[in-house]
Amino acid sequence: MKEYNDQVTEMDPRRELPSMVRYLSADRLAGIIEEAQNGDTRELFALYRDVITNDNQVRSEFFKRKIAVLGDPVSVVPFRKGDPTEVAAGELCSEVLDNPTFADAESWLMNATLYPVAVVEKVFEARPGGGFALKALVPVHYQLLDYSRGAMRIFDVDEAGTPLSTSHEVTPERYIVHRCDLMPAPDNWGGAMRSILFWWLLRTMSRQWWADLLERFGVPFLKGRYRDETGRATLERAFRLAVRLGAIVVSDKTEVEVVQAANGDASNSHERFITICNQEISKLIVGQTLSSNASPTGELGGGTANLQGEVRDDIRKADAKALAATFRSQLFDQILAINGKPGRSPKILFGSESSAELSASITLLGKLKEAGLEPDDDALNTLSERLGFGIRRAVVPQPGIMPFSAQPVPLSAGDAVDDHAASSSAEDLRRAFTDDLAPLKDVIDASTSPDDCIRRVQEWLSTHNPSNAADVIEKALYVYSMAGTRAARPMRRKQP
Repeated sequence: MKEYNDQVTEMDPRRELPSMVRYLSADRLAGIIEEAQNGDTRELFALYRDVITNDNQVRSEFFKRKIAVLGDPVSVVPFRKGDPTEVAAGELCSEVLDNPTFADAESWLMNATLYPVAVVEKVFEARPGGGFALKALVPVHYQLLDYSRGAMRIFDVDEAGTPLSTSHEVTPERYIVHRCDLMPAPDNWGGAMRSILFWWLLRTMSRQWWADLLERFGVPFLKGRYRDETGRATLERAFRLAVRLGAIVVSDKTEVEVVQAANGDASNSHERFITICNQEISKLIVGQTLSSNASPTGELGGGTANLQGEVRDDIRKADAKALAATFRSQLFDQILAINGKPGRSPKILFGSESSAELSASITLLGKLKEAGLEPDDDALNTLSERLGFGIRRAVVPQPGIMPFSAQPVPLSAGDAVDDHAASSSAEDLRRAFTDDLAPLKDVIDASTSPDDCIRRVQEWLSTHNPSNAADVIEKALYVYSMAGTRAARPMRRKQP
């Protein structure tokens, strides 16, 4: 076995199995499933590849399922923010997000939403200052998965990337194994994608059935009436010529009628059957049908649409939670271990909840504050997961000393107030408010807070009504704040 800083599962794309859909029938599909159940999954996974690649319905719905998680921002938060050890562990693991192969590995692991499993190889490299860093996350091709011995193994490849007949174990030190199927079935039984195969096959085969229907009943045919054997012979010759000429010539005693055999039920049956197959595929992949087929629900409030949207959000959150748990237990734990770092693995967050759920959470926090309550420090981690990014408590500024009417600070022996600061504040007031605005100095002197200052100034303006009321209030608050800043300066001891 090679060292963990060497890649061992690089497969040549030219070794892919050929397309499986060309000669596929119901009997052949049953045989492929049976072979997979016996441990040979190569043809089954090759058929999955062909279905996803060639079928627009499966491809688009699978794309929706994946981007619901891949489109969200990803963040790493420490398991406990107040612990410096776990903060350092979070900073080390967050380097994974900057790795250029992380996005591809994330997308590959999301294949496990339809496939039974997805495997990624971990490749590390030595750090210049000591320790190890993640070099690459390499997807392991499904043609390299071997279930012939019961448990999953990986086929060996030669230097040219050709799979060999030998295989090796899937060790947690080298591979990330992600499973998202909640059903209790082995991997080689096919996962969720197995249920799609039958709907896909029926819909594909129905094209030929529909073509046969149109060939037999969909094309108008000629109906003739004759009175004697001579007329019959004439019509038969005319019908044979009509296939090539597109028209016939008969006598006035002979009747020809064009009959349209396909009625409305026959011509629309194929469309209805295709719609049913597509709806079943959509329900299995994304849990609802309204995102792919705009069909009226007959409800004024859109209750069905909201319900299907909630189902889709539940699937998205479950996929994100499973993927986050896989990265945390199979990658972050190893990064901390090989670098000798203590602390628990950080949490990885994929996006946030829906806008409606976030709005409800924010509203709840506001109600708690109105009731005099607030979440404790342990709740911040839960809120971070729901919001999709790390949060912390805001630093509340300490109230400063009121500029004029604050209570005097008792001084110890030998201490005194900075006379220069006090005289500067008084000088600011005298220069700012002169003449008819001189009474404002007393108003500001009596104020105990900025709000109280605004209220007192507005009361004074209501009786004097100067033309520049807004400027007066702005100047009063400015002088109030400046005087308060000077008054809040540290006191200094007078020199003896």
